[in-house]
Amino acid sequence: MDESRRRDPDDDPFRPPEVPIEVQCLHCGRDYDSYLIEWREEVDADGKAMGFWCCPTPGCDGKGFGFDILPTDPEYRDEHGGWVDFEGDEEGNGEGNGEMGLEFEP
Repeated sequence: MDESRRRDPDDDPFRPPEVPIEVQCLHCGRDYDSYLIEWREEVDADGKAMGFWCCPTPGCDGKGFGFDILPTDPEYRDEHGGWVDFEGDEEGNGEGNGEMGLEFEP
C-alpha cells in the first residue's frame, strides 16, 4: 500500500470544523451535524488506499467539508474568522502574504 496517497484525517483540508455546526450534503440533500462526517478509506483502481471525509448517509458519495458538504448557515465563519485557514500556506500568491487574494468579513 502506498502510504504517500493516504491522508492523515487530522491534516486533511476537507476535515469537519473543530466546532460542530449543521451542514448539508450537495449529493443527497441531507442536513446533519458536522461531527457525523465520517473518515473513510477507499481503494482506487490501482489498489492504493485513499482517505476521505464523507457524508454519513448510506449510499451517498458526498465528500469533503467545504466541497460537497457545506454549512447550512450562510453567515458561517470558522473558528479563525473565515472559511479557510491560510496560515499553513507557505507558497502564497506571489505577494508574500500567504493569502490567495480572498477577503473574509470578520
